[in-house]
Amino acid sequence: MTEQEKGNAMTTQTTTDVWEFLERPNRYAQEAQDLYSWGLNCNRDSNPFTVYLDLIGWSRENYGSDLVIRDLGSLGYMELGYLADALTEYADNPREVTEWLDALMACEGV
Repeated sequence: MTEQEKGNAMTTQTTTDVWEFLERPNRYAQEAQDLYSWGLNCNRDSNPFTVYLDLIGWSRENYGSDLVIRDLGSLGYMELGYLADALTEYADNPREVTEWLDALMACEGV
């Protein structure tokens, strides 16, 4: 399987395990994945990944409302750095990042 086919398979295969999903090759949404992984260490109110989903409109499109309603001043410099990198990646490849997000959120337990 070529690298292109592996990248496409990432979004077409169905998995029920988020850990297995995170181990797959990810060329188009690595910054989003890093942000998600960092957010696993945060509680819901201070998770930069949920802020990211709100900022790119994913949560409103898929859930009908934002996930986080609070002051963003509670994010630290590390969270803001990961968030900035993920937003830049999204601006460069919105379709691919959205496909990766859809596949991640379809995993069981997320």
